[in-house]
Amino acid sequence: MQPCHAVLVTFPHALEIDFGGAFVSESPLAWVARTPAKPGRPGAESWVLHAGPEWSARHLEEPAEDVAQALLGAFGDAMGRELPAASSCSTHLWRFARTSQPLGTPFLWDVDQRLAVCGDWTHGARVEDAFTSGELLSRAMLSDQRLPASQA
Repeated sequence: MQPCHAVLVTFPHALEIDFGGAFVSESPLAWVARTPAKPGRPGAESWVLHAGPEWSARHLEEPAEDVAQALLGAFGDAMGRELPAASSCSTHLWRFARTSQPLGTPFLWDVDQRLAVCGDWTHGARVEDAFTSGELLSRAMLSDQRLPASQA
């Protein structure tokens, strides 16, 4: 499992950026998302900044304030502008955030023991993979489908 430093930052006004989320390359950041762009989340101009796993691993034990400053600087660099002072900022370390090598099957299910597991770690590394894993497991359970022995 790989770590991910995350920062939630709120600004006093809109940043006038014309997208709601982006993958970032050649940066400490891997992903940025504008919270009000998500369905049902109107409100203040806030952004979630996710650092890449390599950067997060190199800065695993750094103080939260230092991580926040570094990622805010990287966000400004990626946007090509100086950011206004943040109204609020919080940092979180997801120590086991991302799978580096997924299991290779969308889920595990032992019909006889009535035991099943699913998640991003079985199928990929992102939240979309967790959703897909759960959906495929539910379909299999509803149809009482058994996985081939090579995947069980």
